[in-house]
Order: sequence, then structure tokens, then C-alpha cells
Amino acid sequence: MTDEIKVQNVAHVVFEGFTTLDMYGPVQAFASCRVPDGDGGWLRHYNQFTVGVSSVAVKSGEGPSTMADYSFEDAPDFDILLIPGGFGTRAAVSDDSLLGKIEAMSGKADVTATVCTGSAVLARTGLLNGRPATSNKVAWDWVLEQGPDVDWKRQARWVDDGDIITSSGVSAGIDMALSLIARMRGEEIAANSARFMEYIWNRDPLNDPFA
Repeated sequence: MTDEIKVQNVAHVVFEGFTTLDMYGPVQAFASCRVPDGDGGWLRHYNQFTVGVSSVAVKSGEGPSTMADYSFEDAPDFDILLIPGGFGTRAAVSDDSLLGKIEAMSGKADVTATVCTGSAVLARTGLLNGRPATSNKVAWDWVLEQGPDVDWKRQARWVDDGDIITSSGVSAGIDMALSLIARMRGEEIAANSARFMEYIWNRDPLNDPFA
């Protein structure tokens, strides 16, 4: 069974003031991609870890802290880079050192994904210039200021542009993650992941009731 699964690594960026569900919603979606190992346990399709400026606890915008498993420099290889949003992005978009590290990390990923105002951070690196993207509608005007050369799509739960995929606010990251799983692993595995979470998956990226 192990030989049948090609495990992919997901690196989740953490910074002061990130939104917990932006990250942990997709964390749960990826973690729920699993099959029985035959010995009472599970084999997972994705291995996940957090990366930050240094390997320390980072306080979220909601209060609880999350440990950065690795610094940007020490992170192991990964396939997917996920950048959450949150009130901390207001400072992050002006942190040239952080932006440079995220840009470099994105260059190593097969897919870079953002949730909520995480797209504003990615936009400030220039990597979204000329490309379609979306973000949290509550912070829409502010996000647009961070990337005037981005092709922003307001009516979108998420926007999949191949190696970059962006989602709308907070819970939209779960729908985005499931759509990415479906692209990589097939609809059945993504649907099973949603079922494990008892989550009603919105499969239509244009079904955005908050736009």
C-alpha cells in the first residue's frame, strides 16, 4: 500500500497575526487524505509542516500560538507552499525580508496557494503580476492596493492558475485545498477528505456568496 502513495510535502508559512483557520482548514483537508494501512492506522497522501522566520512559537491573530517547525532557511523540500492571511498581513506586506523569503520559497514549490489576504502578501512579491487571483472580500480594497498589476477576480471562491492558486476569505481555503487535492489526487480522494471532515464542499469556484 505504501508504494501506491506518492506522499507530497506541504509547507505552511506562519507569521505574527496569521489567521488560524486560513492555515488549519487546509491542514485538515490535506490530513484527511488518507487510506487504511492494514494495521489499524492510516497512510496519508500529504506530509505537512510549518515554516517561519525562525523555529519559534508564532502568535496567531486569534490568540493561540503555533510553533514554526522550521525556519525558511532550514525547511526540507516541499511540493506545496501555503500562505495564510490575517491581520498580520498588514505588517507582512511591508516586511521586505519576509517577502523575499516567501518569494524564494514560492520558487521551490510546484504550487503556491494563498488563503484570504495571504494573496496580498504574495502580490507584494510581484509573483501575481498579470495573473488572475482573488482574496477576502471584506479586505478587498486594501488587497487591491497591494497588487495594482494583478488581475483580481472579485466573483471567485478561489482562482486556480496552475502553479498559483488563491482563495477568498478564511473558510474558502478549505474549498481551495479540496479542489487542489482533486486536481492532484482525483475527485474521489478529495470527496473522501471532505467526508472525513463532515464538510460540505463547494466545488464551484464561481459560487461566491460573499462577493
